[in-house]
Amino acid sequence: MRIPGRPNASGLAFAVVACTCAAVTPVAALAAVVAAPRAANVSLPAVPQRPIVFANLSLENAESKALASSPDIAAANARLEQSRASLAAARAGVAPSLISTYAQVPQGNPPGPTIVSRQLTSGLQLTLGDFVAYSPAVREAAFTLAASEADRGAALATERVKVVGLYFDALKARAVAGARRDALALSTSQYRAAQIRARAGDAPQLDVLRADVAVARATADLETATAADANASEALRVETSVASGALDATRETDLPAVDARLTDPTVAVSRARAARPEIRSAALAMRAADAAVGSARAAGFPTVTVSGGYLVGTDSGVPINAPSVNAQLTLPLSHANRDRVTVARAKVTEAQAKAAGVERQIALDVAASARTLGASERAVAATSRARTSAEAERRATELGYRNGASSSLELTSARATYSQAVVDELSARYDVEKARATLEIEVGS
Repeated sequence: MRIPGRPNASGLAFAVVACTCAAVTPVAALAAVVAAPRAANVSLPAVPQRPIVFANLSLENAESKALASSPDIAAANARLEQSRASLAAARAGVAPSLISTYAQVPQGNPPGPTIVSRQLTSGLQLTLGDFVAYSPAVREAAFTLAASEADRGAALATERVKVVGLYFDALKARAVAGARRDALALSTSQYRAAQIRARAGDAPQLDVLRADVAVARATADLETATAADANASEALRVETSVASGALDATRETDLPAVDARLTDPTVAVSRARAARPEIRSAALAMRAADAAVGSARAAGFPTVTVSGGYLVGTDSGVPINAPSVNAQLTLPLSHANRDRVTVARAKVTEAQAKAAGVERQIALDVAASARTLGASERAVAATSRARTSAEAERRATELGYRNGASSSLELTSARATYSQAVVDELSARYDVEKARATLEIEVGS
C-alpha cells in the first residue's frame, strides 16, 4: 500500500513502462525517477563562516567619504569659522578708531561780511566702556569657540554612527538576499522534482501543489529581500558619495572582537561621560552663558568716549593749528540694560539645564546601547543554535521522506524552517557588528 504524499519505489517500474508513450528513452526516465527522491540533496542556504564586507568599500573608507561629503559636517565647520571670527572680533574690541572730522560754519562779522570758519580734525578715538566689556566679551567668545569645536566633534560622531548603521544594514540586506536566492533555487528544484515524481506516479499531485506554494513564497521573500538590498545599498551609496558599482562585490573578512567591558552599562556610561563631545560642548556653552552675564552688565555702564587729534583751520578768520581733545559721557536713563542682565542670567539657567539633560540622555542612550550589544551577542548564540537544530531537523526529514516515513508537507516545513533560521542568524550577526561599532563610537573610541 502506498502512503499519499510519500515516495513509492513502484514509480520506477511505472516510468520505464510510461517511457514508451512519450519521446523519452528508458534510460532518461530511469535517471529522472532515481534523481527525484534525492532532490533534497540540492544546496540549501548556508551561513558563511566569516562575515562579509564590501570589497571596494571598507567601513573606515565609508566613514571617511561620508565625513567629507556630509552637509551636517559642512554646517558644523561653518559654525566653527563663525566662532573663530567672533573671538577675533572680541579681541579687537578695544582697538582705537581713527577719526577725521571737517566742519564749515559761518560766523557773523558785523558790520563786515560773513566769515566762514573751516576746521579739519584728525586723530584717535577710544571708548572707555570697551575696556570694561573686553574681558567678559573675550571669555564668552572663547567659550563659544570651544563649544563649537566640541559641536563639530559631536557632528563627526553622529555621522560615523549613521554610516555604521547604513553599512551593516546594507551588508545584512545583501546576505539575506543571498540566502533568499538560495532558498528559491532549492524550492524551484524541489518543485521540478515533484513534477517528475508525479508524472512517474511515485508521488501524488498534492506534492506538486505544495512545492508550487513553496516556490511562490520563496519568490515573494526574494523580491522583498532584493528590494531591501537595493534600498540599503542606495542609502549607503548616497551617504558616502561612491560610484554605483562600488557596492557590487563583497568579500569575507574578520571583524574586531567585542570588548566584553562594553557590555557593562556602568563601564560604558563612565567612558562616554569622559569622552563625549556633546557633554563638553554643553559645559562650555554654560560657561559662555555665564560670561555673557558679565558682558550684559558692562553694557550698562555709562559710556565715556575720548578722542584726540590735531585741528587745522580758521576761526573768525584767524588760522588755527593745534592739538585737540574731546570727551563725551553717555548715561542711559532706561532700565533696558537691567532687563538684558536678567535675560543673560536666564540663559545661564537654561544652559545648565541643557547640560544636565545632555548628560542624562547620553547616559540613557549609552546604557541602552551596551545592553543592546549584550543582547545581540546572546541572540547570535541563540539563532546559531536554532539554525543547527533546524538543519538537523531538515536532514532527518529528508531522510524520512526518502524512506517513506515523512510527507512532502513535513519536508517543505522543515526546509522553510531552516531557511528562516539561516536568515535569522545572518541578521543577528550583522546586528551585533552594528551594535559593537555604534557603541565604540558612542563611548569615544
